[in-house]
Amino acid sequence: MNNENSYNLIDETWIPVLMKDGSNRAVSLGDIFKDKDGAIVDLALNPYERVAVFRLLLCIAQAALGPDRLKNEDAWKAAKSDVGPISTDYLRKWHHRFFLYGPHAFLQPDDVDAVRDDAATTCDKLVFRLASGNKSTLFDHGATDVGRMFPDELLALSLVSFQNFSAGGLSGTCSWSGAETERSVKGAPCREQSMLFTMLMGGSLVESIWMNLLSAKVVVNGLSAEWGRPVWELETLSRNSSAELAKTFLGHLVPLSRVIKLSKGSSACVLGGGVVYPQLPAWRDQMASVKLKKDETPTYISSDPSRLPWRDLASVLQIRGTGGRKSALALHHLECLPDDKSFTIWTGGLYAEKAKEIATVEWSVSLPVSMLEESALQRYKTAIDWSEGQRSTLRFAAKTYSDEMKFDETSRFYGPAERAYWDILAQPENQKIVLNVESETYMDDWKEATRKAAEEAYRRACPAVTARQMEAFAQGFAKLWIPDRKKDKAAGSTDPEEPEGDDYV
Repeated sequence: MNNENSYNLIDETWIPVLMKDGSNRAVSLGDIFKDKDGAIVDLALNPYERVAVFRLLLCIAQAALGPDRLKNEDAWKAAKSDVGPISTDYLRKWHHRFFLYGPHAFLQPDDVDAVRDDAATTCDKLVFRLASGNKSTLFDHGATDVGRMFPDELLALSLVSFQNFSAGGLSGTCSWSGAETERSVKGAPCREQSMLFTMLMGGSLVESIWMNLLSAKVVVNGLSAEWGRPVWELETLSRNSSAELAKTFLGHLVPLSRVIKLSKGSSACVLGGGVVYPQLPAWRDQMASVKLKKDETPTYISSDPSRLPWRDLASVLQIRGTGGRKSALALHHLECLPDDKSFTIWTGGLYAEKAKEIATVEWSVSLPVSMLEESALQRYKTAIDWSEGQRSTLRFAAKTYSDEMKFDETSRFYGPAERAYWDILAQPENQKIVLNVESETYMDDWKEATRKAAEEAYRRACPAVTARQMEAFAQGFAKLWIPDRKKDKAAGSTDPEEPEGDDYV
């Protein structure tokens, strides 16, 4: 093991970003906070990497400014020009805790040893998109027993992402602070319920960081938590001291969910279970939106790729917490904007089933401040409910087609029909209609859009080439357009004749 401090994340270029001139490049943590002219526009990362790195940037700025400079909303406004300079000074102070290798390495305890063979693993496991060990995946056949050598910048990015999004299950066992880590571990905080994250976006990356900072008042009222401090400020990342920070704002923002120890020039690392972080309802993530299930228990809005974020926009924007829905806490800043202003949000996340990563989701949109009004959100929700009702009608029509064709696999047609329906409604021309809630003909326009989408989806999923297919097509098409079949019911209600089984939306 190399015991020398090397590769400092404040100095080395490891974060891919989008520049103002449209180019992409890699920058360091120091470069981001020294960007006075707004040349760095945004992160150029996939959704889970974006969330992980952005949380790190937020934590640095929150720790640098501290609760005294961020007492309330007025203090937050006044701190806009201080984010870069004060964070730069902070990074200078803590420069020695941002090395990727060596003593006091970043997010890596010193007192860690592999006491069993399963704790000594390959660095491949830290990179979600790659296979590890002797198991290949569909798109990666480079896995070996000894692992692969990765560049330092990829390991740095993977370390931060893994601490935020690693899966639960069985893990290697190692010694940490003189005691063995647990064999069975929970998923990292950002993986909980495959939550959908929401960020406010500014004209530059530093402005985006400022827009998503929380005041001390919001931390107390919205999270019911103490301010705390980042784990890298601890003298030693011992088991007890790290666990104490788990219930604090900054201690939760950049987690130590896994015990990891990297070695310079090695394809192997030590990996074991780390700190266990509180979950809903004991703790809610500041960047996620919460809603209530039918039994009144809170749950996160999910990043399920079959239900794209625009369908949950009314809940994502619910900054006043109506009906048990609560937006990401930074969105409360929008109440300070003038009525004639607009704002941009980014939503995204990693969707997983148990230990398997299924897909990533992201969506961004610019909206007028008037969209935050309860009346506007209710109109939008009504439109989404209507589209759900139209989807139910489409499902019933496709099921009729399947029955006429005498297929045992009932989802063979209505599954693809529903997916095509939502894909069509997600197209820019239809998104323009559903987001234009101030239009006098709003619902009429949206009903027509959903009608056309349902017809097109039915035609795509249910072919009419042979005589038998044409007969089945006609029978299903008749069910698709039964007059007022859904019009007199609550939008989105379920027809009793609809097929039972898995919901494909």
